[in-house]
Amino acid sequence: MRRPGLFARALFRLTGFVKRHRLLWMPAGWLSHRVASASDSSVLKRWLGPVRDRCRGAMSAGDVLEVLDALEREGLRYCLAGGWGVDALVGRRTRSHDDVDVALDDYDRDVARAIDALVRCGFQLVSTHEVTTWMPRRSYLNDGAGHRVELVSLNWSLLFSAFGNGNPATRATLEDRVYAQGSIGGHKVPCLSAEVQLLYHTHFELHPQLANDVSLLHSELGASTPALHPS
Repeated sequence: MRRPGLFARALFRLTGFVKRHRLLWMPAGWLSHRVASASDSSVLKRWLGPVRDRCRGAMSAGDVLEVLDALEREGLRYCLAGGWGVDALVGRRTRSHDDVDVALDDYDRDVARAIDALVRCGFQLVSTHEVTTWMPRRSYLNDGAGHRVELVSLNWSLLFSAFGNGNPATRATLEDRVYAQGSIGGHKVPCLSAEVQLLYHTHFELHPQLANDVSLLHSELGASTPALHPS
C-alpha cells in the first residue's frame, strides 16, 4: 500500500474532526450518503464524488488488490465480503467503497499473520472486537489516510443452518455454496457467494448503498436468500 501523502492525511484528519462534532457530522453524513448512492452520470457524483472519496479514503480496485496480494504472500486463505465482494461477483465496480471487508477462512488461526502482513503495507490495527452476527469476530485497520480494512470471521454454525437443509453438514460439504470466484480489474479473486452475501444483508434496515448491492445480487446474479433451518 502506498504511503499516504500530506494532503491525504490532512483530509483524513479533517474528516475525523467533523465526525467528532455532531452538528457538522449529521449534514456531512447525509451529503456523503447522497453522493455515494448517486449514479455515476449525475452532476452530484461528478462534482462531489472525488472530494468525498478523498475525504473518506475510498478504496480503489488497486488498493484492494494490494491488500489481497499481501494476504496471498502470507499463504492465507480468505475471501472478499461486503461491497467489494458484491462488485467482484458482478465483475465491475458499481459504487464507491469506504473500506474492504475480508473474511478469513480460519480467523482464529490466521488473524495475527494477516494483521502483520497489512502492517508491513502501512496499515495499523485500530480495534478488535466480537459481535453476534454472521461475522462475529472483527479486526479493523487503517493506513492513516482513511483506507480501511476489516478482517472478519465466518459463523459456520449459522451457515450450517442456512445451507444444511436441516441435515448434518460439515464445512467441506458447504464450501461450494459459501465460496465463489469474482474479478477485480481483470484479476480473479475469491469471494463469498451471492447467496451468502444476501444472507449477510438480512435482518437490518439497508441504507441506499447496501440496498443497491442486494438489487445487483438479485437482478444480475439471480440469487435468492436461503431459508434458515434449525441446526
